[in-house]
Amino acid sequence: MLYFLLRLFSALPLAVLQTIGAAVGILIYLCSARYRARLDKNYQSAAMYSGFELTPWRVAAESGIMIADTLWIWRHPQSAINKATIENLDQIIELSKNGKGLIILASHFGGFEIVPRIFAEHMKATVMYRPAKKNWVNTLMLKSRKHSQMVFVEANLGGVRQIKRALLQGEVIGILADQVPSVGDGIWAKFFNQYAYTTSFPIKLARQANVATLFVGAERLGLGKGWVIKSRLLPEVFPDCLVDACTEMNHYFEEMIVSKPHQYMWSYNRYKRPIGAEMVPIE
Repeated sequence: MLYFLLRLFSALPLAVLQTIGAAVGILIYLCSARYRARLDKNYQSAAMYSGFELTPWRVAAESGIMIADTLWIWRHPQSAINKATIENLDQIIELSKNGKGLIILASHFGGFEIVPRIFAEHMKATVMYRPAKKNWVNTLMLKSRKHSQMVFVEANLGGVRQIKRALLQGEVIGILADQVPSVGDGIWAKFFNQYAYTTSFPIKLARQANVATLFVGAERLGLGKGWVIKSRLLPEVFPDCLVDACTEMNHYFEEMIVSKPHQYMWSYNRYKRPIGAEMVPIE
């Protein structure tokens, strides 16, 4: 039943679906004390550190719009591509065609679901993802993301091998790098001045393959107007120290998020400690 309703809603025009998503986002913010507490804590802490204006109701609305974006992109892939543009596209294509490979890192920002799809219009890409907890959601996600130029691999040992193989073959790989990694795959590093368990996998990949790293964000342009993919190329190799390297990676995401802070998924439990992970550093 829920699957049918999602498919029904996703058939609506983007602006209408985003409006409904905004209303749902605010409703969840009002009704769920746990959700509201986590969003407020993460958002307010980042605002105090970075100095951007607090607009919690807008953040709640945009969180709902993020879900609407995802459903619409899944249902209308070609129309979504037509509503998205990539800044510095020529440079990115050149990097992807140099035979050395390219690492593209994204975060839970704006219409992040459009990122792999629009890049796949110009280059072959292998993308790492974390399966949804519910099987029907995972099935819907994989079916909706299907593309002849995209290969999706799970964030497990087999997926790691496929990612490494693709990179060594000079292909493009994509990682949602602000997800909390499994124990042993992460480092405690500052994110908006709070320690967050941060994946070190992209950094190790970049070192092993000696390839360029590109940070991207899909900024939402407004109701029904689509997205613009903004990017920033890592100018040099990551620092030798993994903590410093992960902190630098987080800093690149911070810079993108601060430009449109209401478009980040502040409700994501970014600062949780995975079971079995070492304790958060004490300063």
